[in-house]
Amino acid sequence: MAKDSSISLLANGVWFIETGFAANYLPAITAYLRGQNIDFHNFKRENPFSALALQGDENQLNEFEKPEQIQIAALAILEVKGAITKEDQFCGPVGTQTLSNILRGCYSNPQISSVVLKIDSGGGEVYAMNLLADTIGERTKPVIAFIDDFAASAAYGIASACDHIVANNNMAWVGSIGCYTTFVDYSKYWEKEGIRVEDIYADQSTEKNSEYREALKGNFEPMRKITSHFAEDFISRVENSRGEKLTAKRDVWATGKMFFAPQALKIGLIDEINSFENLIKNLL
Repeated sequence: MAKDSSISLLANGVWFIETGFAANYLPAITAYLRGQNIDFHNFKRENPFSALALQGDENQLNEFEKPEQIQIAALAILEVKGAITKEDQFCGPVGTQTLSNILRGCYSNPQISSVVLKIDSGGGEVYAMNLLADTIGERTKPVIAFIDDFAASAAYGIASACDHIVANNNMAWVGSIGCYTTFVDYSKYWEKEGIRVEDIYADQSTEKNSEYREALKGNFEPMRKITSHFAEDFISRVENSRGEKLTAKRDVWATGKMFFAPQALKIGLIDEINSFENLIKNLL
């Protein structure tokens, strides 16, 4: 992801992310926006894909670069963790474009019986969530979401697209089904730096960036309407995916609130509370 586009996304993007989770990234984001160098020399991105293959009398977890490499009956495991982005992060997990490609590889391999998404994330970009959720919707075999302690906002949106959702224990935290956008006014900063910035719009472009320009004047309603449009799409996706499993109305679960697993189970946001080991045993 190019640096200029990354800064624009961080400063003025639309996010499905839990605030406390996002706050953990503030020191790195602040340094990044200031143009400070961050040393990623020793960083090594982990492969999010693995598989459980039945070999003899024991199930063995094996690392593979691609699903196409699996030539024996297996259960695929795909990790979704950290801040969810569409493109691969230069300092973090792979993006949902890569995850979607891996997932489609699982669909096309007849040796893979089902896929488990092991999720531990507080959310991320709107379009990143939509991309992976839509790819889950293409499935030709069961896709199960396993919540490994935390699935908030975009991470829960991805989980909700799966056939079945399992949380690992009673303290697993689920929900934050909502949306917000960030707005940053750099004018004082540039003024302090002695730089004058003027945007000159074409005569025909009366509505271009109108929401942003209104926000600069202190009127946030146009941006709020756009954010609400994203939120409505998010909520509708959850409703369509979970369907009759939801036992409560929108005013209970669609306000951005977080729920511990027992309450999430009661209102239909998840289907089961169980260990990863038991889930795997049930699938093999």
